[in-house]
Amino acid sequence: MAKKTFYVVQPFEAGKRGAIKVGAQMEARSAHDAERIARRLSLVKLGVIAFSVDVDPESGDADSPILIASFGQVPDGALDPA
Repeated sequence: MAKKTFYVVQPFEAGKRGAIKVGAQMEARSAHDAERIARRLSLVKLGVIAFSVDVDPESGDADSPILIASFGQVPDGALDPA
């Protein structure tokens, strides 16, 4: 089956003692929407990234994420797999 592309916006917030916390991800409809949402969220969040990832719906296998945009303070390795 063909892979499906997901567009994701990931905000980051200030945590305790200067740490950066991961906020709740949200899905966007397109790369353009993901960048637009990330840009707006960056006004109220410490940092935000927008990225896309191709996923095979049958197996759940995902390709490496591709950065669309980054705003503000984002931790190193934010796109690294968990």
